[in-house]
Amino acid sequence: MSKGVYNDKYFINHLDECDKDAILYIVVLVNQSTNIRECVKIGIAKGRNWKDAIKRAGGFKGYDIRIQKIVSGRLEDIYYLEQYLHELWSEYRYYDTLKFGGHTECFKIEKLKEILTSVPDSC
Repeated sequence: MSKGVYNDKYFINHLDECDKDAILYIVVLVNQSTNIRECVKIGIAKGRNWKDAIKRAGGFKGYDIRIQKIVSGRLEDIYYLEQYLHELWSEYRYYDTLKFGGHTECFKIEKLKEILTSVPDSC
């Protein structure tokens, strides 16, 4: 399912990366032109806190972000949590004409409350 940098083979070939600090972030993407909350993005970034989610968000062209939840942990564990959540919410994917890094990790805004409930507080 993963089309990003990380996948099962990545962690087999880069054992030194498995224990690096990482975060899973749940953010709402707000269209900069309309100020409408368009979708929920479930993603990961290396780092320890919300500041790392903000850095990662620099690539979401055309959107501002509103952080909803952050979960910290080992990169490998965070990756598998992200994959689980993407699969869990796959029937509610959000598709837009704007393409950016991570655009395939977006879900319908109407599911925000349920998505947040499905994310554990720790990993």
